[in-house]
Amino acid sequence: MALLLENKGFAAMTIILLALSILCRFVTGIFLNSLIRETENMSVTKNRFLKQCREKFRSCYRMNDGVPNIPVFVDRFMGKIQIGRFSLDGLSHLSGQLTLLAVFAAGLGACAAIMEGKAAGEILPYYLLSFLGLYLYFSISGLVDLEGKKALLKTSLTDFLENHMAPRLAVLEESERLAQGGEEEAAAAFAFAGKQPAGKGVSGAEAGPAQESSGKSAAQRRMEEQVFSKTQEKELEELLKEFFA
Repeated sequence: MALLLENKGFAAMTIILLALSILCRFVTGIFLNSLIRETENMSVTKNRFLKQCREKFRSCYRMNDGVPNIPVFVDRFMGKIQIGRFSLDGLSHLSGQLTLLAVFAAGLGACAAIMEGKAAGEILPYYLLSFLGLYLYFSISGLVDLEGKKALLKTSLTDFLENHMAPRLAVLEESERLAQGGEEEAAAAFAFAGKQPAGKGVSGAEAGPAQESSGKSAAQRRMEEQVFSKTQEKELEELLKEFFA
């Protein structure tokens, strides 16, 4: 421990890098836990990332008349989730890189002690610090279980999009299609009615014979009236002649 106090630079670097590595793991785990909790109320969630997922899925569904592979859609969306300037995978990889740098810093401290001719007992603390850091890193990684949380988040998103949102969008599009079809039929019927002559309920081919028959009957009636009146006049003249004779 006295050697660690003498070489504060390497020891401090090792501890700081290990702390940052563990902090990255905790931040990622807490962020994933919040997303998993919000997926339980996905329809009314106010989480920015989940709202983006919902709106993007709605847009893709309407543009492509459905989303054929929802798990792939969820994978692509999760790859774009960011914490600050880092993606989920990027922050996880950064945590591993910081741990390796901490081990490297401990190794540099041990090499410096060897070059100074220190005894094995004075070099051993650097190895112990390195092993302790690796143990803490893997223990906390197992406790946080980032991969398990990612899998749970993917399952929750896929379940909501596939079993809840997709059927609703399908019903909504079907109702809109039926409403649009009804409007088109009404517009076509209105246009057809506008082209018909006013006051006619039958076609011209059917109306023509009726008009012709009505015209002939009227002419016949007028001829019959004229013939009847002339006959009456002749009979009246004959009666008058016989009376005055």
